[in-house]
Amino acid sequence: MNKHTRGVEDELRAWLAGSSKVVVAGIGNAIRMDDYVGVKIVEDLRDKMPERVHLIECETVPESFVDEIIGIRPTHVLLIDAAVLGHRPGTAHLYDVEEVIGIPTISTHTLPLRVFCDYVEQLTGAKIALILIEPKIADFGEGLTPEVAAAAIEVEIALLNSMC
Repeated sequence: MNKHTRGVEDELRAWLAGSSKVVVAGIGNAIRMDDYVGVKIVEDLRDKMPERVHLIECETVPESFVDEIIGIRPTHVLLIDAAVLGHRPGTAHLYDVEEVIGIPTISTHTLPLRVFCDYVEQLTGAKIALILIEPKIADFGEGLTPEVAAAAIEVEIALLNSMC
């Protein structure tokens, strides 16, 4: 995916081509400021997505939702999380699973996201991708920083426009 010439919405449209059932899973910790961004996006999208889109608030344990995801029988699974990638705070991009080997997300997942993605892909045959958002602050506290809050809105709009 060429992240330098396309925005998140264009990336999503291309990735979602041919999708029939989509799982969007938000990952994050409500008491670690910008780390909460994935869950916040999913919360904000409740009751706004078409029926073919299933929203799951995974918080810090996406592996606890494997059975639910498998039961949905998705064609596409999109995970949204904060990750320190060295970009400007609030930068959001869509990544293929192969692109995220070794990328540390902020959340303390029991199972590394790469292992989780491989497992879900094996069990469902679904295409898996991640929207990763660069945090500014992931210290203990509540609320997103302005940069990450703006990115969350951008991602929400991109998801709405590409799936509705």
